[in-house]
Amino acid sequence: MSPKALAPIAAALLLAGCAGGSNPPAPAPAPPPPSVTAGNTCDVAALQGRVGQRFSATLGETLQAESGATTLRVLHPGTAATLDYRQDRLNVRLDERDIITAIDCG
Repeated sequence: MSPKALAPIAAALLLAGCAGGSNPPAPAPAPPPPSVTAGNTCDVAALQGRVGQRFSATLGETLQAESGATTLRVLHPGTAATLDYRQDRLNVRLDERDIITAIDCG
C-alpha cells in the first residue's frame, strides 16, 4: 500500500480515537438555602433602644430572643460578612469598643 493510501486511514483512526471520549458528568445542583419556618423571622423594631449600649454575650442572647431570630451574627469593624439575606438572622453591629452601632435583620 502506498503512503498516500495510508494517510486517510490514519486520519480516520485519529479522529475515531477523539470521538470516543465521554463527556464529564454534570455538576450536582447547589443545595437549597436553609428554610425558614413561619414564626422564625427577625423583628428589630423593639430593639433599637439598645443601640449605644455595650455588647456582651448575655445581651446578645437577650436580643436574639426578643427579636425572634434563630441566629445571631455579631459584626465587629473590619469583619468580613456574607451578603446573603436571611430573614431569621439578627445582625448586631459594633464599634471598636463593643458599643452597638446598629441592629438589623439579614
